Amino acid sequence: MLNADEELLAELKPHWIFLFGPLFTSIGVWAAIIVILIVWQNPPGWTNYPVVIFALIPGLWLLGRYVRWRSYDVALTSTRILVRQGILGRDTVQLRLQRITEVNIRQELFERILGTGSLVIDVQGEDDSMTLEYMRKPAVVQRVINSQINEIVGGGQREAIPEDMLPHDQRGRHRRDDYQQYDDTEQHDTPPLGVTAAASHPTDPGSTAAGTRVPPPGAVPFEIRDRLIELDDLRKRGIISEEEFAAKKSELLDRI
Repeated sequence: MLNADEELLAELKPHWIFLFGPLFTSIGVWAAIIVILIVWQNPPGWTNYPVVIFALIPGLWLLGRYVRWRSYDVALTSTRILVRQGILGRDTVQLRLQRITEVNIRQELFERILGTGSLVIDVQGEDDSMTLEYMRKPAVVQRVINSQINEIVGGGQREAIPEDMLPHDQRGRHRRDDYQQYDDTEQHDTPPLGVTAAASHPTDPGSTAAGTRVPPPGAVPFEIRDRLIELDDLRKRGIISEEEFAAKKSELLDRI
């Protein structure tokens, strides 16, 4: 459903409170049936059918609500908001971001505690607002939508989208990219890509490209000993080769 120049930014599912009614109703009915069966130890045979029916009704309600939850999707793209819902049929509503004038939040006290609420979207040229109920983290969603609108209309910068709101096929890649960026940073901070403490002063005539600081002529022997220890450590860690180690060692020993 995306256009050629359109990017899918976020996919949103309703909060689990969408299942609250049928879930706790089912738990209550099933618990009551279990208590009745325990207390009523020898019920007549004809009671089996009513018990099964009473147990199935809330279960079917819960199953239907779960299927509705699975089929309800809110997608934010670079230009639109798409709302898709329906089990057998399919109802799709789209709203261009340029037409949005206000994005407001409506929350009850228990919704604030559970981290859910409704987004009320005012549309230019329309008397009725578009309401998205059972939204998870509505304040974050509001901020993400507003930042995208600012990028389109005002030339602002898009805000980073939280990991749990990214499209499913991008979440693992997003984590891998973050890890790769962290790994590259770690590599750049270590020799030979980084700068060692000994080579942190490029104006020092005693510094070299290998990341070790060669002491000037006339240095005391214990300084040269320290440089040799550093070089040997770099060789053992594989940062410099045996040939480089031998050359630097010979250069340092010649200064004694």
